Amino acid sequence: MPRTIRRRPLHWSAIAGAAGALLAATCVLSGCPGDLDPSIKMPSGGTGTGGSTGGGTGGTAADCSGSNAGDQLLTGFCAKSGCHDTSSAPLLGAGLDLTPNSGLASRLVGVKSAGKGASMCGSYPDPYIIANSNPVAGLAVSKIQTNWSTAPNTCGVEMPEIAPLLDATGIQCLTNYFSMLANQ
Repeated sequence: MPRTIRRRPLHWSAIAGAAGALLAATCVLSGCPGDLDPSIKMPSGGTGTGGSTGGGTGGTAADCSGSNAGDQLLTGFCAKSGCHDTSSAPLLGAGLDLTPNSGLASRLVGVKSAGKGASMCGSYPDPYIIANSNPVAGLAVSKIQTNWSTAPNTCGVEMPEIAPLLDATGIQCLTNYFSMLANQ
């Protein structure tokens, strides 16, 4: 007597499993897309909006010229009397002179806070700017970020401590300047 084979109806779990296997195979077989043509990459310092759903708006590069140039921002917001200029740095500026000159990179890149004067960051584990970091990182970078108070491993106070504060363009331009110093 021949056996009767009963066909089972497909369940949603079988369909989902097959779809998952197809998706995984597509991802594996498609491979790495490689590098983009540099001419179509967003310029350094670009900003835009986006979300977890993939939507968002393009972005534009910050204008880091004139008063938004990194050296000008340091002079106007940081390396001023009573803060991080040459004469104030030893006591009030935690020993950090941010005067933009030929020695600036040697005072920032790979150099940890010495904890001098009123510093609260003498034991901070990272240097002011981590050499060759991409994206640029370090104590100086974290101190100017808008999310400073929620960032891990922060110390001291957000900079600049005394108003006026940097706006979003100033933060982006100073971050770009720090990146240039880190990767010289």
